Amino acid sequence: MKQINRTLKLSAVGLLSVLVSQAYASGYKMEFQSASVLADAGEAAVVEDAGTNWYNSAGLVYLPRQVVLSAIDVYAPVTITGDVNAPSTLNQFGPPISLFGNNFTASGSASSHPNTVLPAFHVSVPVSEKIALGMSVVPAWGFTEDYGENSMLRYNLTRVYTKTLDIAPSIAMKINDRWSVGIGPDIHYFSAQSKSHTRTEGTLAPVIGTVADSSSRFSASSWNYGGHIGLLYRYDDRTRVGLNYRSKIVMNLSGWSDFSLDGGGFFETNSFQLPISLPPTTTLSVYHDMTPCWALMGTVAYDEWSTIKNYHARNYIQPPTPTNPSGILPDVTVPQNMSNTFDLSVGTHFKVTDKWMLRGSFKYEPTPTTSAYRDINFPDGAKYGLQIGTRYQVNHQVAIDLIYGHVFVKSEHINDVNPVTGATVTGHTSSSIDLLGGQLVWNI
Repeated sequence: MKQINRTLKLSAVGLLSVLVSQAYASGYKMEFQSASVLADAGEAAVVEDAGTNWYNSAGLVYLPRQVVLSAIDVYAPVTITGDVNAPSTLNQFGPPISLFGNNFTASGSASSHPNTVLPAFHVSVPVSEKIALGMSVVPAWGFTEDYGENSMLRYNLTRVYTKTLDIAPSIAMKINDRWSVGIGPDIHYFSAQSKSHTRTEGTLAPVIGTVADSSSRFSASSWNYGGHIGLLYRYDDRTRVGLNYRSKIVMNLSGWSDFSLDGGGFFETNSFQLPISLPPTTTLSVYHDMTPCWALMGTVAYDEWSTIKNYHARNYIQPPTPTNPSGILPDVTVPQNMSNTFDLSVGTHFKVTDKWMLRGSFKYEPTPTTSAYRDINFPDGAKYGLQIGTRYQVNHQVAIDLIYGHVFVKSEHINDVNPVTGATVTGHTSSSIDLLGGQLVWNI
């Protein structure tokens, strides 16, 4: 009982550590929940530590009472090169006011340099020989970009941030010596904040138009839930096959939107709404010990991105006009038309000694975005990742994992249209991702 109480206390500490972290990442689907799994690519079939709860909870029945604390630093710079055109909002008023509008055009590049540490927490608790419990508290989905207040992209986007948290408790049961199953809910929190500039400058400012840009912002968040279920088949002590499914979650974000007019004037609504879909994912993994020291593994993941046809915001606020004095736009639609993807990864680990193990993996992840609709909020491209890592077993109770990875991101076409102001960006992306992380594995 003391051990269980101690585990529950550690669970609370781990939960708090993630809750107070701002889990930002470049990319929509994040895969930084475990430094060990990321390094060797086995996901649903590797049963090595409590991180198994996130990737396939059916493996919990083979684990001791354990706590895993992981942290991965992700640096994902992106540069957008191309042409920008932002019409003056004074055009909405018609002549003669529109004659004094000051349109903006530019050619060049702008960069975003998001960097953050993503924490994760996992715990496994065996209840009996056939039943085990687990919990993970992790960032699961998210994206962020910050191009700066003075970049040429500011009329389409200045910055966008997300915060994400998934709490995933599980129960696992051993059906027989070969089969086990795990299931549980995903309790998910998601928030998004965004800011962009609005072209309100006029040639006769401040009589007609403003001296500098105005700005629009929104902030919204919500909780919702989904679920996960996993199966694990142990052919023998050397070979495992794992299958895991994580359901779709629709985050019905709600919050506020405001518009600040340069030189004075502030408009706000607290009825802003933005649904964001987190697509379902199915993962199939195979693990095999080639020798007592050397193992090979591989994973195929199917992400159903086609569930995202568009982003449809309600009650977004922009400059008031004679036909819309409140400035509130009841419907704003941004097309996406994403495509389903298959992610492929292969990996290996090699035990150098009883205490020291080396890992390595390669991963290919196609982009769900399409050139016709790819925007600067999510300038994603096909990814080719190489990861290396190591585990050092300090003693019977404690192990330490380290990982480094570099992801090559294919340059892709950008066709960004702000549906509110009409500002456009056409060009291409240049991006990469570097990650460095570690984790503590503690048998308690």
